[in-house]
Amino acid sequence: MSGLHTYETADIRGLESALKQLHGYCTELQTHAAGATGAVSAQWSGIANTEFVNCVQTWQVGASLLTSYAEYLATWAGEAATQYETAQSSVGSMWGGGGGGAGGGGGPVAV
Repeated sequence: MSGLHTYETADIRGLESALKQLHGYCTELQTHAAGATGAVSAQWSGIANTEFVNCVQTWQVGASLLTSYAEYLATWAGEAATQYETAQSSVGSMWGGGGGGAGGGGGPVAV
């Protein structure tokens, strides 16, 4: 095994986009959960309210982590794609292809 891997920069950009969407979705869910907590607290009291608020707070800890990691991974994927695109362009220019690597932009990059 040579250890050589190929990456389609378009796939990495797709991953970046999906992670950004996940981040947005998680943020929206957190907003709705906070609103639901406020609405329930206005209607409920006692143990039912306390238990609901505790459950939502526990959920929000995990949701916050997921949201943060989605943002971090989206940034990481974007930076990785940019690095691969830069390498692809440099190699293409070096070999007289004018950039774009193997016959055009977005092709596989071997590392």
